[in-house]
Amino acid sequence: MVVIKKILNIIIFLMVFLTVAATVKGAGAGIDENTIYSIKDIYRYEQNIKEMKLLVENMERAVDSEEIQVKDYEDKNILDTIIEINAQIEELKFHNGFTYVRGPGIMLSVADNINEDTDLDIMDRIVHDVDIVVLLNDLKAAGAEAIEINGKRIINISEVVCAGPLIRVNGEVIPAPFIIRAIGDIDELYSAVTEEGTYAYELKNTYGMDVAVRRSQNMSLPKYRGNYKIEYAQIIEEGIE
Repeated sequence: MVVIKKILNIIIFLMVFLTVAATVKGAGAGIDENTIYSIKDIYRYEQNIKEMKLLVENMERAVDSEEIQVKDYEDKNILDTIIEINAQIEELKFHNGFTYVRGPGIMLSVADNINEDTDLDIMDRIVHDVDIVVLLNDLKAAGAEAIEINGKRIINISEVVCAGPLIRVNGEVIPAPFIIRAIGDIDELYSAVTEEGTYAYELKNTYGMDVAVRRSQNMSLPKYRGNYKIEYAQIIEEGIE
């Protein structure tokens, strides 16, 4: 665009130069037929110069307008890119448990056996961390899209470990009863913890654990609030081993 302006200015300069040269050439000469033609030529040159100046002014305005449009286009592209990146970030947060979610699902309550049956060993009468882990895996296999235990959101790095008579989840100790809430296909989730042969069914009917489940058409789950720290994994280019 700047080059166009320079070229037009050069054209105007040459035309002015030719006009001045023609005027100087005719100075001091007598007024004859050739002189009249020269005057007419000068007049045409002047008109051409005026038209050329007008053309240049119009082109300059067009260039300025184009520059504004280009800037607006660039700004819009930058804004669109920012919006797209933010959308991707929100989607990643959603899929990784860093957002509040709402939807249909089930609520599963699991607590220790309160039966006084002395034939059961004391270790078989309490809920262990491994029991919770198996139940979580069963729900994930049934298509659970979001899970939490006693208000602690479960994500891919969540730990469920024994802490004496309690269980530690995401670094925090929680007591029984353990309330597991899962969002997903209600029928699939419900079957995963009630059908004969499932782990939850065995906990209730073989070991006498206090297990209860109910459906919910609309429940909300909190986002993950623990410390998510990557210490050993590193990002590499695809294909590099």
